[in-house]
This record gives sequence, structure tokens and C-alpha cells, in this order.
Amino acid sequence: MTLIFLSVGLLALVFAGFFRGAPYVPTHNRQIGVALDLLDLPAGSVVVDLGSGDGSFLIAAAKRGLVAHGYEINPILCLIAWLRCLKYRGLTHIHLRDFWLSTLPLDTEGIYVFLNGAFMDRLNKKLEGVAKDHKKPIHLVSYGFALPNKKPILLKEGLYLYKL
Repeated sequence: MTLIFLSVGLLALVFAGFFRGAPYVPTHNRQIGVALDLLDLPAGSVVVDLGSGDGSFLIAAAKRGLVAHGYEINPILCLIAWLRCLKYRGLTHIHLRDFWLSTLPLDTEGIYVFLNGAFMDRLNKKLEGVAKDHKKPIHLVSYGFALPNKKPILLKEGLYLYKL
């Protein structure tokens, strides 16, 4: 009986993100590099990864001198990201929380997301509110899925760049 509860719990953790935006699917290093190139933020800027998974984007951002915040709902992935990002303490911040219910840092200048297409309209509404609250434009890079009714500034290798 305990094994059944453990199995169900593990499956729930693995698929937690699926119902809130996307299951865990890592972004290839090449696309992470292209995403960061598109954001084109100077060192010291704050970038946010919504659904940060194993922390790969956070590490790549930190290597460029960016302050990277990752939001992840899956505690196992948060632990993996935290361990992987230990070397970049001070530049990487991992938040075990649902980004839909979170307030992003006020100094956020760029956001990266690899989200299920069905959630893109909701994301657009949330991020428009964030940009309005922050009283400055924010750049968004979305991997694989476009924001509905918005024209990207640039589309490169499956990555959409927007200014919100």
C-alpha cells in the first residue's frame, strides 16, 4: 500500500507542471544561448525563467553575469536546480513556487519561458500586468509558442522575442 502511495506521489510531482503550464522538457543548450542572445541584457540585469526545471537556463544566464531567478513548481526539479546552481550563488535564485501566483522581482528586465501553447494567452495577460506594475517594458523570449494576437519583434530558431 505504501508503494502505491509513493508511486502516485512521484507521478504527481513529475506531472505537476503539466496542469499549470507544461511538463518538464529541457531546453537544448543551443536554444538557451539563442534565447539569451535575443534578450541581449547587460551583465547585472535580472532575468526570470518561468518553469526553470533543472536550472540550465539559470546557469547559462549566470555565466553571462546576469542575475537569474527561476520559478519551478516541482520540488524534485528545484532541488536538482539548487544543487546545479550552487557554484553560481548570488547570481541564481531558485523559487519553489507557482509562477502564476508569484510576484516577479521589480527589476526584472527579461523573461524566458518554454510553456504549453494552451497557456500563452494567460501568460500574455499576466506579463502585461507585470510590465504595467513594473512601469517599464520587459522583454520575453518564448520557446516554441507564440503569444496570441501579438507580433514578435524577432523569430529565431523557434524562439519568439516580444517587448511587453
